[in-house]
Amino acid sequence: MLYLIDALRNSPDPITIVTTGPATNLAMALRLAPDIATKIEELVMMGGSISEGNVSPAAEFNFLADPDAAHICFNSGLKLVMCGLDVTRKLLCYPEIVDRMDRIDNRAAELFVQLMCFFNQTQREVFGWPGGPLHDPLTIAYLLKPDLLRLQPMHVEIERRSLTSLGRSNCDRFDYLHAGHNAEVAIDVDVDGFWDLVESSLRQYDHLPRRN
Repeated sequence: MLYLIDALRNSPDPITIVTTGPATNLAMALRLAPDIATKIEELVMMGGSISEGNVSPAAEFNFLADPDAAHICFNSGLKLVMCGLDVTRKLLCYPEIVDRMDRIDNRAAELFVQLMCFFNQTQREVFGWPGGPLHDPLTIAYLLKPDLLRLQPMHVEIERRSLTSLGRSNCDRFDYLHAGHNAEVAIDVDVDGFWDLVESSLRQYDHLPRRN
């Protein structure tokens, strides 16, 4: 938290912040040092869902873990992009994707294959899916190639009091409340473009051959 405050205050240029877990540190930093908001160019959050959650019927893990922090972020006035389960669950790392990356035949691809084989095994055991979704990497993919995502401005309110829906991101997609938009919410993703970006990124390590 203190590092965030110091880094933002001392940066000569605005900084883009990406959260791939609960936003506790960022929210505390914004509360303790509200002046840092002027140094944040964009906040990209992996979290939330327009539809159902992944740790409760209503909530995604990152927002459920600290709904007050998510609330602070969405009401901070920052330019905010929400990459939720609606798009990340479309990025299923099927066996054919693993095979495709394995053919790159360098050390980075080897690590990718090892990680995804383990991850896919756990996803099959828990959800019955043949391939696990890549949630967090989409935030960085968006920064590298913004046109991967189709975004829709909407008002997002985080449920902080309900016993059954704690942590839910209530996304007013059809502007029922006329409350003003506080986020750009990802509603679709270019799946093929995402995997092309992953492949091209792994190929940057062709100078590191696979370990024998």
